[in-house]
Amino acid sequence: MATGYERRNERTLARGSAMGWGMWHRPERELRVLGDVEGKDILELGCGAARWSVELAQHGARMVGLDFSAARLEQARTQMARAGVDFPLLQASAEAVPLPSDRFDIVFCDWGAVTFTDPYRTVPEVARLLRAGGLFAFSNASPFRSLCQNRKTDRMSPRLLYDYFDLHRIEYPDEVNFQLRYGEWIRLFREHSLLVEDLIELRPARGARTTYLTKREADWARHWPMEVIWRARKTTDGLGKDGGVSSRGPASRRSGRAVLSGRAR
Repeated sequence: MATGYERRNERTLARGSAMGWGMWHRPERELRVLGDVEGKDILELGCGAARWSVELAQHGARMVGLDFSAARLEQARTQMARAGVDFPLLQASAEAVPLPSDRFDIVFCDWGAVTFTDPYRTVPEVARLLRAGGLFAFSNASPFRSLCQNRKTDRMSPRLLYDYFDLHRIEYPDEVNFQLRYGEWIRLFREHSLLVEDLIELRPARGARTTYLTKREADWARHWPMEVIWRARKTTDGLGKDGGVSSRGPASRRSGRAVLSGRAR
């Protein structure tokens, strides 16, 4: 499955810099989501083949890549060896990261772990891992996509198909995704002292194509945002009520096996 993903989307993934956001691979140098990364401690949640992490390391960032898939981490090691860079790779769930608190300046992912993990567990974990003033940035599906995509056929509809107020766990035939209402995302961020700085709703250029979407889906994305990028900053002004898991989310945390490879830090 991991190899198939790389093969299907090679043309998009190899387009220019590896640091491209979303299904349209919008360049980081254009959007400036992460900003200056030199000398920063950065965690990529759901790093996959670590294309982003490799290039960020080449720009002077001190990287750690995390993924739940051993196969994807093997691909990451191949990419690292090819580029001549070295940094730790961690096999673990983003819902329970076995690393100390206040460890990172930036935690981010581009359609990575945030898509596949429960935000009521992942967001508190990110807040714990970030230093004061640290940045949490991630791209994922917009609520529009989650409401208009048929969960059995994957086809996009120009009409709302599901209840907005029920957004949380979304079951597809071959995977489970997670999504929240816009207001619930903001409340969850604030509860864990993360102040929203930006919400970028990506719109493809007219006639743009990507290996991730059919022509029909790409045309849909011209009318409604299919994906978004959130930027939130960890503050010290007491926005959050406490440091625990949201009272609206699941009460228990999923345990997961973790394996760390690469340099010791």
